[in-house]
Amino acid sequence: MNELQRTEYLMALGVTSYMPRFRLPLAAEPSQAQLPPPVQPESEPRPASADALMQSMGAPVPPAADAPAQAQVAPATVPVEVERVVGSLTAETRVPAPTKVVPVAAPEKPVSPFVLSCWWLGEELLAVDSREPGTALPVESLFGNIVRALGWHQLPTERDKLKWPLAENPFATAAGASDARETCGSWLEAACGRRSVKRIWLMGAQAQAYCAPVPLAAAANDWQGTSVVAMPSLTELLKEPSRKRDLWQLLRNLYPEQTRSR
Repeated sequence: MNELQRTEYLMALGVTSYMPRFRLPLAAEPSQAQLPPPVQPESEPRPASADALMQSMGAPVPPAADAPAQAQVAPATVPVEVERVVGSLTAETRVPAPTKVVPVAAPEKPVSPFVLSCWWLGEELLAVDSREPGTALPVESLFGNIVRALGWHQLPTERDKLKWPLAENPFATAAGASDARETCGSWLEAACGRRSVKRIWLMGAQAQAYCAPVPLAAAANDWQGTSVVAMPSLTELLKEPSRKRDLWQLLRNLYPEQTRSR
């Protein structure tokens, strides 16, 4: 191995060689490294062209008239190659189509707890009253007076109560208005399917907002042959006694036969 090969091996292995510029103390006497043998020049000159190479090999040389034809055919393949390269570059740099953004609905505002008190009076009436939890007001007495004024106090009476939310779970997310409307509306439909009545009173904001089977656009709204009436809750009537006169006027317009002698 000569010095040049040794240096190349060391460079390939990543070993840095140190070459002092002068003789170090206690160093061996420098000696001339063995150099690689010199490259011998080529004895024969290289052919200047392809025709000369073919002539040196003894192969027949095509006539010169074919050269223009080849020159005309060769450029024809260039645009095809260029078109392929440009097409690939265009496909790589093409801007992707914007994805359709799906709007996300905002979370519903949770509904505060409420209680719906219900009374069945035979087949005449189903009254659903909105009550606030924790309020101690004589709503039962007021409802009894209203029923007595209409002459329905002797009908068989049943009571029920619907609380919202149905189950109080402090770790669950508070339900929204759509859940309350679905639950209360299903309850009202099931109650009317179990026992049909002629009239439904929705008393108060919660009863009207979450139990109404049809839009309450008029004083009396028809729902499958049943009259649905919106009126103030018993709690609102006790807190604002002046609204009792408006309620009595509404009852006289809706039920003239029951209120004629009163």
